[in-house]
Amino acid sequence: MSTFAVFGMTLDVAKTEARKKTAGTRKNAKAPGGVEPIPEVEWLELVAKRTEKIMGGGTVRQLSPLFDAPQYAEQFIELARKTLRCRDMQIRAKAVLVDAKGKPIINAKTKAPKVGFSEWPPKQLDRTA
Repeated sequence: MSTFAVFGMTLDVAKTEARKKTAGTRKNAKAPGGVEPIPEVEWLELVAKRTEKIMGGGTVRQLSPLFDAPQYAEQFIELARKTLRCRDMQIRAKAVLVDAKGKPIINAKTKAPKVGFSEWPPKQLDRTA
């Protein structure tokens, strides 16, 4: 069962996200229809600024396919760090999501425990309290 994946951000992923979210037009009351296209050079500058903002931010994306063991994810991280500009590379595992008290989060609709990605290796709970 494949349960491990690498999460983080690379320059390529940030650039792709910036291209999708940067508008190619802007409002202009004098132009027909009220909008005008942004010149390509200017649009590329806007994409570059948004890319740097994404690379400086805190959001991460799943970068790898699912792996069967954490050592494969570690190899993926090593290779990515050698070849790409990246940040916040971390391994996460598919597991039942738990709340602050360590109890599973139950889906209200299906009454089944919610499954999602959690950090790997999991933190040890303080049982002394």
